[in-house]
Amino acid sequence: MFASHRLSPLLECAGIFNKKGLIVRLYLLILTLIGAVMATGCSSTDFNPTAYDYFISREDIQQKPLKKVILATVNISGEPTRSVLRDSVDKVDGLVEDYLKANGMTLAPSHLFDNAWQQALLSYGNFYDPTTGKVDTAGWQRVMAATLESLQSQKDIDAVIFTDLIEHDVQHSPGMKHYARWYGVTREPATEGATSSVPTDFNWTQVIKGASLVVTIYTTEGKPLFSSRGGIDTLHGIDSRKSDKGFVRRKKILSRSNNIDEGIELAFHPLIQMKNYPGKPPVAKKANDVDATQKP
Repeated sequence: MFASHRLSPLLECAGIFNKKGLIVRLYLLILTLIGAVMATGCSSTDFNPTAYDYFISREDIQQKPLKKVILATVNISGEPTRSVLRDSVDKVDGLVEDYLKANGMTLAPSHLFDNAWQQALLSYGNFYDPTTGKVDTAGWQRVMAATLESLQSQKDIDAVIFTDLIEHDVQHSPGMKHYARWYGVTREPATEGATSSVPTDFNWTQVIKGASLVVTIYTTEGKPLFSSRGGIDTLHGIDSRKSDKGFVRRKKILSRSNNIDEGIELAFHPLIQMKNYPGKPPVAKKANDVDATQKP
């Protein structure tokens, strides 16, 4: 009635099987270990303590969800994007637009912001001094306020989104894999040249540059709704072509769209929930806690 499940004579002759079930127990143990490894490999992203401590006004967003937004054509800092990143601005903003649309938002034409901004500059003058690299804070506030006030005439715009692409210091770890971690991302060392070999005495403590996305969101009335940051990629790699190896500026800046996408997802979390977010999860509420985002 039932097919035989005898082990092959070779296994029996080798003494691997015995009537006490040793082979079965070993088999089950191996399966258990494999399952544990697979579960670990398929688990959520490892915790990264560098994930940015975001700000979000949950109550305001709940009262008026963001349905139609406009991307600003300037940086919230008031400073121009650093020259090394300027060629990447359009690419990053294009991916931001795709991400927002994929998550149910519609975008107003950016020229509406640009027109309002240029008119405010004509009224109050430029607040940025390219010679000193300094921003006149009072002048910036006047121009920003006038721009937002002008956008209020567009009744269906719920918020203005600023996407600053910034350059800043990062550092690889001297540890085993030499990762660089910042604003939620983990990046391996990049190399420039035909080989990726690095001498054992290489100085990993050198400070290099990285790129990140800063997202800031205001209502047209000037009320802050959200701010966060997401890391993108390093801007320096190890020059393997020289005997005295060191870091040099990478030839291809922000060439990996996957890294940009990750930075965008980090920078918009939790306004748009990121799958496998590497930062700390929200603190669990107790049964008698009241959610501040719930209306009475």
